[in-house]
Amino acid sequence: MNLLLPLFIALSGFFAASALPVLDAPTRVCDYKAKGPLLSLKREAAVRDFTRLYLVEKKPREAFDKWIPGEYIQHNPDAVSGREVAIAYVEQLQQTPGMIYQNITSFLRRRVDFAIMDKLGFVGTCFNEHWDVRQRILGNETNPIAFF
Repeated sequence: MNLLLPLFIALSGFFAASALPVLDAPTRVCDYKAKGPLLSLKREAAVRDFTRLYLVEKKPREAFDKWIPGEYIQHNPDAVSGREVAIAYVEQLQQTPGMIYQNITSFLRRRVDFAIMDKLGFVGTCFNEHWDVRQRILGNETNPIAFF
């Protein structure tokens, strides 16, 4: 069964929401057969570790090898599915001038006009699917905390 765990990203910041205790020591590699009462905690630890490798250490291939070792289905209408395509995109994105990562927070040193929420699909503790949800930021929103 494929369950989903939301990963929230706004271009002005990255937030991984959690109301449960934290597992600080993720496994060495993901486990397609993982199950049991700690599965949601293991998935949260996987997201944190993937984010550390991907954003902080800027090692997207290592992050994918550890947490997305097999099929990767991309539901973003502007991208195609597959690990290699995603890795190449991220490696190129990380070369964007002015983009820095700090404390698992992503900032652009220019004005942005949208927020993004990523949703990840899992089998066990391995990611296998990705969806993007984008919301336009106009700057005149009635609700000042309207975005993810």
